[in-house]
Amino acid sequence: MRGTIFMGLVMVAGALLACRAKLNGSINVDGTTFKPAACRSGEANMPRFSGVDFTNSSGRRLRFIALQNGSLRTFLFEPGSKTGTLVGQGCGTINVTEQNSTVNDVKNVQGTLSADCTGSGHHVTATMNFKNCH
Repeated sequence: MRGTIFMGLVMVAGALLACRAKLNGSINVDGTTFKPAACRSGEANMPRFSGVDFTNSSGRRLRFIALQNGSLRTFLFEPGSKTGTLVGQGCGTINVTEQNSTVNDVKNVQGTLSADCTGSGHHVTATMNFKNCH
Protein backbone atom coordinates (compact mmCIF):
# COMPACT_ATOMS: atom_id res chain seq x y z
CA MET A 1 0.00 0.00 0.00
CA ARG A 2 2.77 2.45 0.92
CA GLY A 3 4.56 1.65 -2.34
CA THR A 4 1.43 2.42 -4.36
CA ILE A 5 0.91 5.75 -2.61
CA PHE A 6 4.59 6.65 -3.04
CA MET A 7 4.53 5.84 -6.77
CA GLY A 8 1.36 7.91 -7.17
CA LEU A 9 3.02 10.89 -5.49
CA VAL A 10 6.11 10.51 -7.68
CA MET A 11 3.94 10.47 -10.83
CA VAL A 12 1.98 13.57 -9.75
CA ALA A 13 5.20 15.44 -8.86
CA GLY A 14 6.70 14.47 -12.22
CA ALA A 15 3.65 15.70 -14.10
CA LEU A 16 3.72 19.03 -12.26
CA LEU A 17 7.41 19.54 -13.00
CA ALA A 18 6.90 18.65 -16.67
CA CYS A 19 4.23 21.37 -16.97
CA ARG A 20 6.37 24.03 -15.34
CA ALA A 21 7.35 26.96 -17.57
CA LYS A 22 10.85 26.88 -19.00
CA LEU A 23 12.34 30.33 -19.60
CA ASN A 24 15.82 31.01 -20.97
CA GLY A 25 17.32 34.32 -21.99
CA SER A 26 17.39 37.86 -20.72
CA ILE A 27 15.08 40.85 -20.45
CA ASN A 28 16.01 44.40 -19.43
CA VAL A 29 13.59 47.23 -18.70
CA ASP A 30 15.08 50.72 -18.53
CA GLY A 31 18.56 49.26 -18.02
CA THR A 32 17.52 46.99 -15.13
CA THR A 33 17.29 43.21 -15.31
CA PHE A 34 13.71 41.96 -15.47
CA LYS A 35 13.66 38.39 -14.13
CA PRO A 36 10.44 36.60 -15.16
CA ALA A 37 8.88 34.53 -12.39
CA ALA A 38 6.04 33.30 -14.65
CA CYS A 39 4.79 33.35 -18.21
CA ARG A 40 1.26 33.21 -19.57
CA SER A 41 -0.12 32.49 -23.01
CA GLY A 42 -2.00 35.33 -24.67
CA GLU A 43 -4.78 32.81 -25.29
CA ALA A 44 -5.57 32.97 -21.54
CA ASN A 45 -6.23 36.72 -21.79
CA MET A 46 -9.50 38.47 -22.63
CA PRO A 47 -9.41 39.50 -25.39
CA ARG A 48 -7.15 36.68 -26.55
CA PHE A 49 -3.98 37.44 -28.45
CA SER A 50 -1.12 35.54 -30.02
CA GLY A 51 1.83 36.12 -27.75
CA VAL A 52 3.03 35.86 -24.19
CA ASP A 53 3.12 37.76 -20.89
CA PHE A 54 6.10 37.60 -18.54
CA THR A 55 5.58 38.65 -14.90
CA ASN A 56 8.31 39.24 -12.34
CA SER A 57 8.11 38.64 -8.59
CA SER A 58 6.92 42.20 -7.87
CA GLY A 59 3.98 41.88 -10.30
CA ARG A 60 5.44 43.99 -13.11
CA ARG A 61 4.44 42.49 -16.45
CA LEU A 62 5.71 42.62 -20.02
CA ARG A 63 3.42 41.66 -22.89
CA PHE A 64 4.77 40.66 -26.28
CA ILE A 65 2.06 40.41 -28.95
CA ALA A 66 2.76 38.66 -32.25
CA LEU A 67 1.71 40.71 -35.27
CA GLN A 68 0.73 39.07 -38.57
CA ASN A 69 4.03 40.01 -40.22
CA GLY A 70 6.08 38.22 -37.51
CA SER A 71 7.09 41.38 -35.71
CA LEU A 72 5.85 42.25 -32.25
CA ARG A 73 4.16 44.89 -30.14
CA THR A 74 5.43 45.39 -26.57
CA PHE A 75 3.51 46.67 -23.53
CA LEU A 76 4.69 47.29 -19.96
CA PHE A 77 2.20 46.85 -17.08
CA GLU A 78 3.03 48.18 -13.63
CA PRO A 79 2.02 45.97 -10.65
CA GLY A 80 -1.76 45.81 -10.25
CA SER A 81 -2.46 47.76 -13.45
CA LYS A 82 -4.92 46.41 -16.01
CA THR A 83 -3.73 48.92 -18.61
CA GLY A 84 -0.32 48.63 -20.19
CA THR A 85 1.92 51.28 -21.70
CA LEU A 86 2.90 50.75 -25.34
CA VAL A 87 6.68 50.61 -25.45
CA GLY A 88 7.08 49.73 -29.12
CA GLN A 89 5.71 48.15 -32.26
CA GLY A 90 7.69 46.47 -35.02
CA CYS A 91 10.79 46.56 -32.79
CA GLY A 92 11.56 42.86 -32.82
CA THR A 93 10.36 39.41 -33.78
CA ILE A 94 8.38 36.71 -32.04
CA ASN A 95 7.52 33.14 -32.94
CA VAL A 96 4.76 31.48 -30.89
CA THR A 97 3.48 27.92 -31.42
CA GLU A 98 0.93 25.87 -29.52
CA GLN A 99 2.07 22.79 -27.64
CA ASN A 100 0.03 19.61 -27.17
CA SER A 101 -0.70 20.20 -23.48
CA THR A 102 -3.72 22.15 -22.23
CA VAL A 103 -4.33 23.74 -18.82
CA ASN A 104 -7.80 25.17 -18.00
CA ASP A 105 -8.82 25.00 -21.68
CA VAL A 106 -5.75 27.02 -22.72
CA LYS A 107 -3.06 25.44 -24.89
CA ASN A 108 0.47 25.85 -23.60
CA VAL A 109 2.69 27.85 -25.95
CA GLN A 110 6.36 27.88 -26.72
CA GLY A 111 8.54 30.12 -28.81
CA THR A 112 11.28 32.67 -29.14
CA LEU A 113 11.43 36.43 -29.14
CA SER A 114 13.94 39.17 -29.73
CA ALA A 115 13.07 42.80 -29.00
CA ASP A 116 14.69 46.22 -28.72
CA CYS A 117 11.80 48.65 -28.10
CA THR A 118 11.80 52.27 -27.01
CA GLY A 119 8.73 54.39 -26.34
CA SER A 120 6.63 56.16 -23.70
CA GLY A 121 9.77 56.84 -21.66
CA HIS A 122 10.82 53.16 -21.48
CA HIS A 123 13.39 50.92 -23.15
CA VAL A 124 12.90 47.13 -23.29
CA THR A 125 15.43 44.66 -24.66
CA ALA A 126 14.74 40.94 -24.67
CA THR A 127 16.07 37.71 -26.09
CA MET A 128 13.99 34.82 -24.77
CA ASN A 129 13.15 31.18 -25.38
CA PHE A 130 9.98 30.05 -23.60
CA LYS A 131 8.06 26.82 -23.21
CA ASN A 132 4.99 25.63 -21.24
CA CYS A 133 3.43 29.08 -20.88
CA HIS A 134 -0.31 28.70 -20.24
